[in-house]
Amino acid sequence: MNATTILCILLLSLYLVLAVFWIVRSIIDTIDDRKREKRNAALEAEREARNAKWEAERQQLERERAIREVEYHEARMKELDRK
Repeated sequence: MNATTILCILLLSLYLVLAVFWIVRSIIDTIDDRKREKRNAALEAEREARNAKWEAERQQLERERAIREVEYHEARMKELDRK
């Protein structure tokens, strides 16, 4: 075997190794992307549930505050009517 044949075999081997590495890396990246998408979807669902709960609590507090304001207003009006 002369030097040219050895260099060609070496070059083709290197190309083959790089091609295999690229294919394996692409497969691993695809798997990681899917895992990340699932995790993000779960986190987003959890975040939306938490936000819905907070929104419900906020609305309940606003209703209670409105009721207290009405009661306070009625009490003040009764007090003014007495005077």
